[in-house]
Amino acid sequence: MRNMAKIAIINLKGGVGKSVTACNLSCILAGIHSRRVLVMDLDKQANTSKFFKRFSDTADTMGDVLELRVKLPDVIQQTDFDGVDIAPSNMSMLLANKNVMFDVRRPQADRLKNALEPLRNDYDYCIFDCPPDIDMATINALVAADYVIIPVDCDEWALDGLAEIMDQVRDIQHGYNHELAVMGVLATKYDRGRYSMQTVNQIANLHIPAFRNEDGSVMRINNSVRVKEAKSAHEPLYKFAPKCKPAEQYKNLAVRVMEIVEGK
Repeated sequence: MRNMAKIAIINLKGGVGKSVTACNLSCILAGIHSRRVLVMDLDKQANTSKFFKRFSDTADTMGDVLELRVKLPDVIQQTDFDGVDIAPSNMSMLLANKNVMFDVRRPQADRLKNALEPLRNDYDYCIFDCPPDIDMATINALVAADYVIIPVDCDEWALDGLAEIMDQVRDIQHGYNHELAVMGVLATKYDRGRYSMQTVNQIANLHIPAFRNEDGSVMRINNSVRVKEAKSAHEPLYKFAPKCKPAEQYKNLAVRVMEIVEGK
């Protein structure tokens, strides 16, 4: 395929499954569907970098790329999973965001877009794991991206911040990236409780796209101890616990992503 499709995974809330989704989606696209995937960790917490065991306090990271100190290929590392590379993060991202914001002499919002351009035929997918903030890293990801995935956890305040996310997406569409599209809202941590069912019903009635199953029902990722166990084992769910429900659901998500991107 190549001619890289770029997907930003974003929510203003933490703990909604952004990193888990980024890690599992990338591993499934590569491991099951033979796609080449670059995962770009833009969160200072670096959970995705830690999952792939490529975290370092001292190495150059995406913060250095954002500040234009190093080139993107200089920070990209192979992971233990064939077809998946990562551009890692660490706490330096916090200072990098501030430095980019105050660096008014040079363009601020299209740094990731420009950094990715020479690699457009090296990967089929680039997946941005964005922080729970509208910071310079997130803005750069949205300017560079083709699509947005919005995970929402199925709790009482599941849709908090969604309006602000959509405002930011529209601002980017109007000012920088006319082609940016919301691929879908993804319900995560579903447990069949009252709030979970309420969240799924709310998602079904949103005026923005939501991931759906073949029968039209809202796609959801079940809450399961297996998700945490797989994360601790540094393995994607489809390998760690292939028969668990979230593993099947993430595989369905990957198929839906490919249908949207590749028209399959």
